[in-house]
Amino acid sequence: MKPISIDIIEDNVDFLQSLCGVLKQNSHLNLVTWNSAEDFWANGQSREWDLLILDIGLPGMSGIDVLKTYHTIESRKSLVISALQTDDAIFSALRNGASGYIWKSELDSLPETIQTILEGGSVISPSIAAKVLLSFRKPPTISDPSGVEVLTPRERQILELIVEGDNPSQIASLFGTTVGTVRQQIKAIYKKLQVNTRVQMLKKARQFGIF
Repeated sequence: MKPISIDIIEDNVDFLQSLCGVLKQNSHLNLVTWNSAEDFWANGQSREWDLLILDIGLPGMSGIDVLKTYHTIESRKSLVISALQTDDAIFSALRNGASGYIWKSELDSLPETIQTILEGGSVISPSIAAKVLLSFRKPPTISDPSGVEVLTPRERQILELIVEGDNPSQIASLFGTTVGTVRQQIKAIYKKLQVNTRVQMLKKARQFGIF
């Protein structure tokens, strides 16, 4: 059997040891570990690997930042193993290319999870699957009893991307449109949320439960 190369980015030393202990039971896995995303990018680019396993809540460069860059190459595969259970973390990871998202308490099924992902499948924890299904049942717009206009589905997507830290150029590239168009859509969001600054917009987004 051809050896499988796995890179792991995890800053928690104790959990990293537990994780490697589970994976080393399979002699066909070659493991390389990194304690930060910065170390991974600085030293890991000269080699190829089959799967990247990472946490989201990393010091410095976050796991989401890693995924955004890592998955610019479509064939790459990644698995998030995290303790973060917020909708924002989960959906950001999946939106940015993660093939799987499981909790740190779910290492028992890790070998099967890795095999599924390497074969082109996706794996998420049952509780995460429930969150995903629930999100599809939510209305695609937001409103306010005081009379704030609703956002269109595209405006909501743009607002969520701004919350995640994307700029107009990145959003334009994602949607295949122009920066000018995105700026006009942002202006529309400002108007509908009745705000004048980005800070006010993010505050209002929190009030609506967007993040």
